[in-house]
Amino acid sequence: MEINRKDLEKLFKENYKGLYFYALSFINDESASEDIVSDVFEYLWSNRTKIDISFSIKPFIYTMVKNRCINYLRHEDVKQKHVQFSLNESGKNEEEEDRELLLQKIIDEIESFPEKRKKVFKKCFLENKKYKEVGAELGISVNTVKTHITKSLLQLRVHFNSNDLLFFIMSSFPGKK
Repeated sequence: MEINRKDLEKLFKENYKGLYFYALSFINDESASEDIVSDVFEYLWSNRTKIDISFSIKPFIYTMVKNRCINYLRHEDVKQKHVQFSLNESGKNEEEEDRELLLQKIIDEIESFPEKRKKVFKKCFLENKKYKEVGAELGISVNTVKTHITKSLLQLRVHFNSNDLLFFIMSSFPGKK
């Protein structure tokens, strides 16, 4: 037996309010609850020739509302996770850009050092060589190497805080992170 227009209107009038509050108890969203209940009645009308109403239809429509509420909540959860993921990704990209910008500023400052000091600093910090090795390579004493490094670090500390410099040093030695 199929649902006719009169039966559906009666079913709607008798059950809409109860179904609405039932949906609202699941999803706590008035507009979405109205939509879900309306969708259930649209489904009933569209499939009226396929639905057997020889049994009580009330439990059937309550089950349909409950299932649609569950689907709605799942969909909202996926949307929320997507938004959170997008926020995290954009935050990571901004953080990465900030780090790259900081590294570039430090490198630019190092490039502004006098030539000899720049060579000493790069060999000690970028090539990870000992002061003695650098002194031997450049034909200068270990004390001169220390003096160049001290002046380099003083100049960098004027422009950058300790955390920024530590980040630079850690970034310069990938194997030592």
